[in-house]
Amino acid sequence: MEPPDAQSAPSRLGGVNAIASWAATTGLTEAARRTVTAMLGAGIRVAIEDYDYGAPREDRRFTPTLRSLPRGRPHDIDIYFLNVNELHVVPESYLRSRPRHVIGSWFWELPNLARHDLGQLDRVDEIWAASEFVASTFRSRTSQPVVVIPCVVEPSPDLSTTRGDLGLPASKFLYLFGFDASYAIERKNPSAVIEAFRVAFTEEERRERVHLVLKTSHLARLPEAHSLITSELAAAGGTLIDDDLTDGEMAALTRHCDAYVSLHRGEGFGLGMAEAMYFGRPVVGTAYSGNMDFMTNMNSCPISYRMRPINRNDLRLNPGSESVYVPGELWAEPDVLEAARRMRFLYEHPRFRQAIGDAAARSVRERYSAQAVGRRIRERLAEHVRSPAVSPD
Repeated sequence: MEPPDAQSAPSRLGGVNAIASWAATTGLTEAARRTVTAMLGAGIRVAIEDYDYGAPREDRRFTPTLRSLPRGRPHDIDIYFLNVNELHVVPESYLRSRPRHVIGSWFWELPNLARHDLGQLDRVDEIWAASEFVASTFRSRTSQPVVVIPCVVEPSPDLSTTRGDLGLPASKFLYLFGFDASYAIERKNPSAVIEAFRVAFTEEERRERVHLVLKTSHLARLPEAHSLITSELAAAGGTLIDDDLTDGEMAALTRHCDAYVSLHRGEGFGLGMAEAMYFGRPVVGTAYSGNMDFMTNMNSCPISYRMRPINRNDLRLNPGSESVYVPGELWAEPDVLEAARRMRFLYEHPRFRQAIGDAAARSVRERYSAQAVGRRIRERLAEHVRSPAVSPD
């Protein structure tokens, strides 16, 4: 039985105000939409503010459930789903319009923060981090409470969507990788995935038996990046999907794949990997950053890496990204040859593939359901009621 404080906390607090650009296509806003669902399921009252700070938006993402919620900031707790490098757009007069407990719900992909973002840490009273990796970055820079509140992972596929509907071969073994091109493409590192696939399989095998799929967003807006990635993918015989898929179609695509590959250089959480694991699909992923909260040698294929400095050439495909990914800071460089070996091993060993896929599904479904995340949020709000100044373990 839960302690009385945990059960009564939402009513005693009077609820929370969730502030985000609710139609934004960013990963943080997608996590925000899921977090609100988890809070509502946990019996926490939520009011919303739609704060458009310039991120790309698609109106359909502002769901009917969100639109039906009360507007404004009637409660004493604000949760900002604007990242640490975005909060500067919020003026102090809005942030502290009256005495409030201000929470920043933040993702971060590097072990350090840009110097010009450090001042944002003191503008919030508490930080909700997407993973232990993100939490460690913030804990090293602030004395404010930092709590791990992970993303909800409960994809709901459109079961009527077939491989054919997505333009994919019906019988080949499919490897999938998805990323948003709006942010540093080299952090997502799609070229390494393509290279690993080419190393793992012969031209004949790629033509007849195996296939690589890249699902991107906003790639067409970046001509140089689009040209480079489409050229590399064509050489590997793969398929590019740069269409705007619904959530159900995206989940169906993940479910239709046989394995997921992410040779990223840093992730705040790693939602694509987690959703593949939810469906019992084996994941080949860099053994670094947020995804290591849920990836182990028993439920996935973690890939070794070395750390290296970011250089300006890394950022050329995303003009302006130097303000977030500062040259000289560190990120991971995964071992492409090791990844190629693991990709081939998965293809050749179906029993192993099934075993780690089953383990993956169990671990993700147990830890990242809306119910589990909602319970963790309710527990944290109860801690705040009992002692607002207490920093969690």
